[in-house]
Amino acid sequence: MLAPALLFLVFGIIVYSIYFTASMGVRQAASEGARAAVAGLSTAERVALAQTRASEVIANYRSVLGTTAQPVITARAGATTGTFRVDVSYDMSGSPIMRYVNFIPMPSGGVQASVTVTNGGY
Repeated sequence: MLAPALLFLVFGIIVYSIYFTASMGVRQAASEGARAAVAGLSTAERVALAQTRASEVIANYRSVLGTTAQPVITARAGATTGTFRVDVSYDMSGSPIMRYVNFIPMPSGGVQASVTVTNGGY
């Protein structure tokens, strides 16, 4: 009698752990992109470095995120002078875990993160 409830609970734990792993992957992509951007000398070079590194990190999480959508990686000069901002968002609606939203209440399929770093220098 308790077995179905316990199995449902374990299944929910597994699905949410996969969702949180995907969320952490998007945050890591934004962080790595911002970290790579620090090495650039111009804004154009920083943008290229940030987008390349963030795309590489996202590629490592494709099995969790799903392969149908492409990440949206925006890199630009920050609102404050001397800063650089990297935004990464991903639509997880094509992810394998999102098939279970009818059985388990899940957060929205969109995962996003943003990181701001200083350009460096003295």
